[in-house]
Amino acid sequence: MPSIDRKYQEWRAAYVRAWGDMLYIDYNKKGEVEQKNAITCSEAIGYGMLISVLMRNQQDFDGLLRWFLHFKNANGLCSWQQIDDKNHRTYLNAPEGGSNSATDGDIDIATSLFYAARVWGRSPGGHFDYRQIAVPLCKAIWDHEINHYTFMPTLGDWVKVPERPVSAMGYSGGAEWGQEASYTDVTRPSDFILSGFLTFYNEDTERSPQWAKVMDAIIATVQHQLRLNPTGLIADFLKLAANGYFEPAIKKILESDNDKDPRIQPTLMAQSAFFGSLSEINAGYHLNGQRIRDRTYSDMSFTAPASVVMWAMRHPNQVRIQNEMQELESDKSYFGDSIQLLCLLQSRDPRGF
Repeated sequence: MPSIDRKYQEWRAAYVRAWGDMLYIDYNKKGEVEQKNAITCSEAIGYGMLISVLMRNQQDFDGLLRWFLHFKNANGLCSWQQIDDKNHRTYLNAPEGGSNSATDGDIDIATSLFYAARVWGRSPGGHFDYRQIAVPLCKAIWDHEINHYTFMPTLGDWVKVPERPVSAMGYSGGAEWGQEASYTDVTRPSDFILSGFLTFYNEDTERSPQWAKVMDAIIATVQHQLRLNPTGLIADFLKLAANGYFEPAIKKILESDNDKDPRIQPTLMAQSAFFGSLSEINAGYHLNGQRIRDRTYSDMSFTAPASVVMWAMRHPNQVRIQNEMQELESDKSYFGDSIQLLCLLQSRDPRGF
């Protein structure tokens, strides 16, 4: 089985790129992104910073941090997407929405900064004080990427939650107000990064009560999904329903048409049991556990997280799934390779630092 160090070196050689004294993660080597000249995104920068601090590579971490600081938007968050402007021989934000934020990237960047503060404190020479960068970023995430009525993550700072009084019956949704009305009450489970929010709760002490409410809201939503789907599978996007619960979005939202806290253990157990019952893990399932018809192949971005869930819950078939993950050939995909490496690092260092 290849060592984590070898996997890391392969990943670093394939995806880490330099621009001046900055580094970025090349997430579009194959030109598969809709914006053909896109080179990176905030998600990729967040993955890169997490991987770098977990591998104790401070030089790479600081290079990626410089990228974040260079492309920080007016709200203090990471601009979502950068492109290669060959006409002007420079890199800049994508023209359509590139300066908006995407919540998951900011959560990962802030989490990595708190990890770095614990591991290193400051950059060599003291140029960067990681904690002093992380705390304002946490404030920006709270101010611009969390719905202050539901305490759930929004899709990014481009989603404007209505500023209106909350009735005695509580927040009933704001989908009828605002230009981004169709997204106001939508949340994305890939942003349910409880390890990140727990880090914020412990480190961003000024907002600890708010982060506790965010974690409670996410856990309650995940518990509700388990009642809807005993497989433990969760839809790509959820929307606030009239009953006050977040439920699977019926219509396409963004990407596609298939869209140790004891409270979370039943969901992890259900997911572990589901994946452990499969002869192989394919690249997409309906919430009832049926494989999506054309997803007859395996993909690292599905197999690796399933492996970690089974490892965490000590499922008896975890070794078989972990071996499947190790034997799965890399498709040279930034996403799958990054997810696999992060999962391997998670299982090696569960506390993160």
